[in-house]
Amino acid sequence: MIVVDTSYSLAAVMPDETRPASLEYALQARLLVPAIWPLEVANALRNSLRRGRLDAQQLPALCETLEALEVEVEQPSPSPLRGVLEAAQRHGLTPYDASYLELALQRRASLATLDTQLAAAARRANIPVLD
Repeated sequence: MIVVDTSYSLAAVMPDETRPASLEYALQARLLVPAIWPLEVANALRNSLRRGRLDAQQLPALCETLEALEVEVEQPSPSPLRGVLEAAQRHGLTPYDASYLELALQRRASLATLDTQLAAAARRANIPVLD
């Protein structure tokens, strides 16, 4: 089981990104993401369009590829606000990044990320990191 963050997901599909070395391994596993993931991915794709990294004709194929990853979107706990804030403070992360770390901790999963700060926090928490 692997929790996949937005940086890793986008590196797997963006035409101007280098594919993560662990991608083939990750694609064989059950992939989990927190509920924020679809919004983060959509925002990153929108920003890529605005900055000229993508053109509008590429977007449908990228969305199709991302949807084909068959990630399991984990719904937030009954009281996500307190838990995410505590995790963010404890690990020195944004609440967004802390949601990936907390999901990996809760599910005893590895974490796939290219975010150096998130990867460092995961390693400090003894979470295996794929990059």
